Amino acid sequence: MKKWASIISASAVALSLFTAGTVANANMGTTSNDERQQIYVAITDEDVTKEVLIEKLKAVLPELFGSFSNSDFTMSTMSYHYSDDLTTRYELSFSKTVNKQSQSGSIIFKEGDFEIESLTISPTITKDSLFPGKITEQQAQKIATDFVRKVTGSSDFITVSQVPSYFSTRLITEPISYAYSFMKTEKNIPIQDQGMYVSILGDGTIQYYMQIAPMTQRFAFEEESNIMTKSAAIAKMKETLKVSLQYSYDYSSYNAKPTVRLVYLPAADYIGVHAKSGKWHSNTGETEQIQAKAPSPIVDKPLQASKPITLEEAKQYVKKLAQSNANGEKLTIDSAYEYESEGTSIISISYSYHKKNASFGTSVEFNKNTGELLNYFDMSDSIPYLDAPEDNTPRLDDAKVLAIATDYAKQFAPASIHEYSMPIYNISYSEENKMHTVSFPRMKNGLIVNGDNISVSISNKGELKSYYRSNLTIDEWPALDEVISQQEAQKQFEAALDAMLVYQSVYNQEGKYELLYTPTINKESIYQMDALTGEFLNVYGLKKKEIITHPTAEKELNYLIQAGAIEVKDAKSFNADQPISQGEALKAIIKSISYFYEDYAYSSGENSEDTIKLVPKDNPYYSTVESAYRMGMIKEGDQLAIDKNVTKEQLAVWFVRALGLEQAAKYPTIYKLDVNDVHEISPANIGYVTLVNALKLQPLTDNKFQPKKEISYAELAVSIINVAYAIAEKQNTGY
Repeated sequence: MKKWASIISASAVALSLFTAGTVANANMGTTSNDERQQIYVAITDEDVTKEVLIEKLKAVLPELFGSFSNSDFTMSTMSYHYSDDLTTRYELSFSKTVNKQSQSGSIIFKEGDFEIESLTISPTITKDSLFPGKITEQQAQKIATDFVRKVTGSSDFITVSQVPSYFSTRLITEPISYAYSFMKTEKNIPIQDQGMYVSILGDGTIQYYMQIAPMTQRFAFEEESNIMTKSAAIAKMKETLKVSLQYSYDYSSYNAKPTVRLVYLPAADYIGVHAKSGKWHSNTGETEQIQAKAPSPIVDKPLQASKPITLEEAKQYVKKLAQSNANGEKLTIDSAYEYESEGTSIISISYSYHKKNASFGTSVEFNKNTGELLNYFDMSDSIPYLDAPEDNTPRLDDAKVLAIATDYAKQFAPASIHEYSMPIYNISYSEENKMHTVSFPRMKNGLIVNGDNISVSISNKGELKSYYRSNLTIDEWPALDEVISQQEAQKQFEAALDAMLVYQSVYNQEGKYELLYTPTINKESIYQMDALTGEFLNVYGLKKKEIITHPTAEKELNYLIQAGAIEVKDAKSFNADQPISQGEALKAIIKSISYFYEDYAYSSGENSEDTIKLVPKDNPYYSTVESAYRMGMIKEGDQLAIDKNVTKEQLAVWFVRALGLEQAAKYPTIYKLDVNDVHEISPANIGYVTLVNALKLQPLTDNKFQPKKEISYAELAVSIINVAYAIAEKQNTGY
């Protein structure tokens, strides 16, 4: 089941932490969110073998792969490159059983000296990797830093950001993950588009590694001489950058559907100030002044009504679209299927071109309910035509580009084009790809929706090269009447503003870097200001909740509070020793061990049928109870009093059901429970209590189980962590 928080994948996080283009995107929504298109090609180079890649891997990381045999690895028969990067990549997968537990993953190597570009490992979940973890964040950072040194063979990099530990996981059945982002440096100055990302599990195990680097290997760096002072750069930024009110996606939400929040961000097409000339560096080159245009709708009303599209209609559409770009190759529709993504029904059509003994494939996506195109990429330019003449078509002027791109946006999004604005920032142009990219930002209530846009790329011939649309469904939009004023937001922004000297790639000059001062807030290049509170948020839109104190369960309570499983409105007045209600206890358990809760909350529409009649739909715990029923934690006929306090015996039944052990617990006569108060336990629940006691999920006091004892928040927190360990153990043993 998908969940909204999962949109921040490891690669997306890595990119957002150190690429300047993404800084602009995250802070202003200027560029598109389109995914890099992978072009797959059958491997024909006989010199690139599995053995060659394994040798490279073991030479770089002997401590991880020294014990692996060649039979533990499988090499993909396909290599690939990206639409904007023709570097060939090779994939090696591995699977090995250690102590009856499977470990698997994959490694991506770049052509040439087979440099490791990425590494993904699915390790065994151990108790040490779960809360509270065997290592600290500082120890994890050292492990990550040492790993980067080994893989890159260099120490010329700095740590630039760390994913907050309270963001890295929220299910207690999942390992704690510490994530770090690094930038390569030149003379101790960070290079914006060259970096590494590493995530480490709570037991010190490497989970993920990715390296971001430009295609070229030849670099020219501007000399650090006669540059302006940092204070002068900050003064220029304060004079020019003005914050504006925008909507922005709320990545801290754990709902199954995406949500938005109101934020203040500088609204201008900028990356930073050139440290020598004092000119602004934007996404389209250098300029003396920067200024954002006010958003204005492309059209005032829909061009046509929504019309659902079928799989067959989508296939025919793709055939027509892709066949027009074929150059004698055979076109094949490889697959067609539907899936749900962030509240939207998607139809995906995969197709490929076949040329001699090679094939090249990609996919096209549609919104099933509206019939509108979501994602298209013309991959024909990525197919190697050895006899293709050089394209010397003159560069189109921006006015012509805008007219053509606007027509494409209207053609592919006719039912919703009125929700999008004309571009508010300059059109970008890639000299290497001869491609223009136009971004049409989404609008709501007259405000830009940060990070949501239609992106259209066209060639100098006016041909469509790519089209991308976020198409996230938002049900609730925050009201505008409670935000702080723009004047107050500007004042706080200027008070917190700082700058960092970096090397930034020169627009359309491959391998050339110039010195820039980039604006930062709290040492982060990506930031948002909460428009309701004036508080600055990190790249994820998250803030750490208040910490509570407790003599015996402080770590457990705070972990579950940060994860959102236990809700605390006021940390100072919260009493963790007070009994917890059945409704709150159920919600805490479900949110701790399953994403099912949010997905059911999303999928249960107003017209859905009650599964059980334990609570009415207007009860605040309705979704909780329905989710618990679907998970098997509560059953028809249970004595559920949602507002009354949960007892230890009742909790034992829920825990056993959550672990999938109820069949064993149903036969109380086969158990002998050696506790002093066994007579106080309901005969039907003897099996449940016995299993809970054997698994040490709940403590005994003077050899008494105390079945009627009302459980406190603190006691529940400790027990939930014990349940997580039991679930992880079951997963590792294959049950």
